[in-house]
Amino acid sequence: MAQARAKVEATRPEKLICNGCKADVTDIHPVDTRGLRGIEAIWVGQCACGQTTFAASGEPNAVEAFFFALSENTELTLGSQSKDGENHETA
Repeated sequence: MAQARAKVEATRPEKLICNGCKADVTDIHPVDTRGLRGIEAIWVGQCACGQTTFAASGEPNAVEAFFFALSENTELTLGSQSKDGENHETA
């Protein structure tokens, strides 16, 4: 169990960039990914502007499916960023 936590913690981004207002989101938390085949890790943070920001890593098709499912009942702005958050682009 500790080994699995360490593996997930190694994927923690330094910060997330809000896709709405572009602010740094530094209070981020891991999401339980048990049962989500192909997903290595999911991180979530709440921006001061009120938007929830997610980051996911793993197999590209699994990550795409996660964000597709997340967008089913809400408007979603997709973005991509480097682990340090310095390079950020929205789709």
